[in-house]
Amino acid sequence: MIEWRWLSGWTEEELVPRLQRARGLDRNFPDRSDEMTLDAGWSQVRSEGVLGREAQGPPRPDGLFERARQVLETFDFSDPRIVRWHFTAEEPLRGRTVLLELKSLGQKLRYLCAVRVGGTRLEHGEKCSIYGFSFETLSGHIEAGREWFLLKKDHETGEVRFTIEAAWRPGQFPNWWSRLGFTMVGRRYQRAWHRLTHVRLRELTRRRPDLVGQPAHSGQLEHSGHELELGPVQFFAQRAPGRRKTQVDEEVEAVTRGQWLTPLGLGVLAGMRSMSAPALVSRRLSQDPGAKQDPLSDALSKPWVPRVLGLLALGELVVDKLPKTPARVKLVPLAGRVLTGVVAAASSVAGQRRAVVALAGVLGGAAAVASAWAFYSLRTVATKRLGVPNMAAAVTEDALVAALASRLMPVVEARAE
Repeated sequence: MIEWRWLSGWTEEELVPRLQRARGLDRNFPDRSDEMTLDAGWSQVRSEGVLGREAQGPPRPDGLFERARQVLETFDFSDPRIVRWHFTAEEPLRGRTVLLELKSLGQKLRYLCAVRVGGTRLEHGEKCSIYGFSFETLSGHIEAGREWFLLKKDHETGEVRFTIEAAWRPGQFPNWWSRLGFTMVGRRYQRAWHRLTHVRLRELTRRRPDLVGQPAHSGQLEHSGHELELGPVQFFAQRAPGRRKTQVDEEVEAVTRGQWLTPLGLGVLAGMRSMSAPALVSRRLSQDPGAKQDPLSDALSKPWVPRVLGLLALGELVVDKLPKTPARVKLVPLAGRVLTGVVAAASSVAGQRRAVVALAGVLGGAAAVASAWAFYSLRTVATKRLGVPNMAAAVTEDALVAALASRLMPVVEARAE
């Protein structure tokens, strides 16, 4: 099963029958772990982090290991801004069916998929203790594969570690544009979810023990997602041969591409959708007060500016598709794109020499002009010569904007920091 909705999720009354139907679904992958290899087309992902330490020896009833175990059993380790879990605690953990509400585009676009708890582990040896379980994706999930969540305590040192490891490949999608979006930005969401999972588990077990073992919301069903105000996590990923690079690969390359690719990319973004570039930079600057280096970046980093620019960017997505909207290459729209390209590009190198900031602004403005003409021409050819509906061409360009923004964000973060 898979469903999608825009702007809203599913009520508990809607989730109950869907969870019941999901219990009858089968896995959407073969049940042979030895076949889930890189050579067989399965990507491998693993993240690990140290939760902390407790007294030496086996886990204590009130210790860090046991608190983390309770968090895992209520699935509250998952950040509700990306994935929220709907289930019933009356089912035994092994074999329990869970509905996952996957969120993207600022929680506006949501998908509902199903998984089932597969294997479970609870082992107490002389040197360590291990607890964990796996999830197996069910028919209709946008991914196919198995994911393990494991806690391990070293009895000698008292160190408690948390590990997530998975073998996966693309699953089923409700429509073509969902598959396109997943291909473009899915890996970024995956990496963010891994990082935030480790952060949430530390926060809950070490600073919010009052929430441990308690579902965030309950009624006919239990729901994960205690609201928290959110250290470092190691992330490893290997992609199957012939598959797209993981987001980790892309971010590592992004940092090494060179200082000038960032202003150019922001200029291209401004040429496609004028408000997208300053909204992207403003959002990043507002998250890091230490990045404010000059009056321009200081203005963009004010708390209310990202919200306003974000609303303007969303409004532009709507206006772009109206029949009476003037062409982007006319004087006034083109001048606006040049201005936003200059502002975003210059802000991305804030704190550097004035000559560097000025050159970045020039590059951003020039790239905005080139991008505006290039994508105007491509859209004209697609709609007037190839007969592509204007709405389809516009939505495709929106997807390209989202993809470019997701690639630029790691570079913007590196420049701002």
